[in-house]
Amino acid sequence: MTYMNCHLHSKYLAHETQISILLPDDIAEGGCKVLYLLHGRGDDCTSWVRNSNIERYARERGIVVVMPSAETSFYVNGINGKRFYSYIAEELPEWVGRWLPISQDPQKTFLAGLSMGAYGTLRIGLANPERFQKIAIFSAGIRPDLLPDFEDTDVGNEILHENIRAAFGPKGISGRDDPYVLIRELQTQGRRIPTIVHFEGRQDMLYEMNTRFRDFARSQNIDYRYEEWEGGHDWIFWDEALRRLCAEI
Repeated sequence: MTYMNCHLHSKYLAHETQISILLPDDIAEGGCKVLYLLHGRGDDCTSWVRNSNIERYARERGIVVVMPSAETSFYVNGINGKRFYSYIAEELPEWVGRWLPISQDPQKTFLAGLSMGAYGTLRIGLANPERFQKIAIFSAGIRPDLLPDFEDTDVGNEILHENIRAAFGPKGISGRDDPYVLIRELQTQGRRIPTIVHFEGRQDMLYEMNTRFRDFARSQNIDYRYEEWEGGHDWIFWDEALRRLCAEI
């Protein structure tokens, strides 16, 4: 397995940004399956490799793993001018397809994320459903504008809400930034919705937010699977979620 850290200049961000990549030693004919992993708030592209066993899981499955950095953007084109949605949804896949030995088949393309990255997975995956066979969310911040104060300090919570306002504005989420709206829109249009796999820990501070989404998704007659087990909002839980996801790629 090869682990690389790459730097590229993004036209949408108008600055340099970093990507971590895992490449298998043996390249499948027609290109490898690819898994895009979106990190949580406070992490960066290196967090998956530093905190989980993703390298071992990717080696066992022979998949390419692409892990971009997205700062505290919530993976949207924020009102602060940071265009991370356009970068991750449009520019990054073009770069990956040009430089990495991946399959171009959407049935071999997967997207997953944790916490803030799980919200980003829903925002990107549901807005571009034709690109992904499956999307997976771990401990999801389904509605970032409704997140509770969960930081250890008052300053930390102030920064959290500043990040949310920088992404969505003072009125919070609306329109296609809302995963509920995106699912209803796809249903109304009769368009395919990628398989959604949802992993949640019973001790997660966002448990109620996740179970509300679970109940909604189950009511929509879509290809959706929910699993929960003992665990919190931490890497012990996320590593197990990642192991389960990779086993089915």
